[in-house]
Amino acid sequence: MSADVHGIALSTLVKNTMLPFRKDATDGEKQGGLLIVKIDVEGAEYQVVKEVASSGVLCEYVKMGNKVVLIVEYHNMSITDPKERAREKNGHLQAKKLLRECGVVFGDLKAHWH
Repeated sequence: MSADVHGIALSTLVKNTMLPFRKDATDGEKQGGLLIVKIDVEGAEYQVVKEVASSGVLCEYVKMGNKVVLIVEYHNMSITDPKERAREKNGHLQAKKLLRECGVVFGDLKAHWH
């Protein structure tokens, strides 16, 4: 059995649904917000963080005078190929650094299997 699944990038979701990004938002509506995002996507969290960092949308939101907290549950071993895991983690670390530098706060969770 299969199903068609349509995804949306986190940056697109934020840009298209958050009031401060509306063209008609007032100065008061553009600031003072708090965005909390929990990311738990079974190994794809590395790509999600890289995508949202490269888009600049969260940094733009922070520069408007808002706060962003990303709570990420990492599934380190869900990427089984060691080379791919290393590549994803390295790119992710750079993205995370970029986001932290602009004011995004991270809360990291570890996924453990027994």
